Amino acid sequence: MNYKVFMLALAVLILGILFVYEKYENQQQSLEKASLKEEINIEGFGAKGNDDKDDSTAIQEAINYGVKHELGKVKVTGNQKFILQKGIILKQGIELELGKNTTLEVQGDFRVFEIMKNASITNGIIEVSDKNFSSEVLYFDGEQNFWSWETSSIEGMNIINTSDENTGTAIALVADHSNEFISFVDFSSIKIVGFRTGVFIKAETPTGKYNFVNGNRFINLTLDDCVECIVIESSKSIPNEVSGNQFTDFQIQLSDATEEVLKVSGSDNRFQGMIWDVESYASETKIVNFSAQSMRNSLISNVNETYIVDQGDNNSYYPQSTP
Repeated sequence: MNYKVFMLALAVLILGILFVYEKYENQQQSLEKASLKEEINIEGFGAKGNDDKDDSTAIQEAINYGVKHELGKVKVTGNQKFILQKGIILKQGIELELGKNTTLEVQGDFRVFEIMKNASITNGIIEVSDKNFSSEVLYFDGEQNFWSWETSSIEGMNIINTSDENTGTAIALVADHSNEFISFVDFSSIKIVGFRTGVFIKAETPTGKYNFVNGNRFINLTLDDCVECIVIESSKSIPNEVSGNQFTDFQIQLSDATEEVLKVSGSDNRFQGMIWDVESYASETKIVNFSAQSMRNSLISNVNETYIVDQGDNNSYYPQSTP
């Protein structure tokens, strides 16, 4: 091989190496951009776990940044505790992902998270430690018009009131004005401990056409040491209706604080699961109440009609009491 041919081959080889390297760099940059496109971390906005400083602003700024730049996920991770002293609006298009052992400690009395449609929370612990807390932890407002094509959901969370006061509401779904509705939102594998009300669902009488909270699913829900475990308030049907909601495979643990397990208005809601230690804590107390504004609701559990008040129409509950 002469010198010119050798130099030409060497030049081609070098160009090939440079081309491959540039392609690799571009791929790495694309991967980095894709990663940034998917998620952001609150630490970049000044949040530091395991200190006494309020992290609410940092979390809200991370959410706002995610919305502005079309980033899909905000992450709060690590075996750390972050402090919340102000309420947070979880805006459309944002998934808030917590580590399974990441805690958000609520200090004060305020609505903790207002959930907008196409927003979701996965994993983590929300701990209410303030004895004066009387608000909602997760609040869904019917003005958002949640529907089947939305991606709103709550999954894998522990919501715990450690104040020993049994105050506040863990999850609330409320349609309180005309043309509001909340439907087909999924709640799965959630534990709720120590609240006044575990799950509260309400469709208030509207001044105009209608409102409703229908067709939502609560799967693998655990309720422990709540005064009222599940409360549903509405009329039997329109104009204000709570209908077709499903509570499947729930586990409810009674305590000295428990007064009612189910308090139900509305129609065609389904409840299936276990209610623990009824004889120890309820004795002859009626812990299930189907109101005069209830119709065709059903309860399948270990609790018979001895513990049930039914003032409604065509409600059913199994097992029946034995003669």
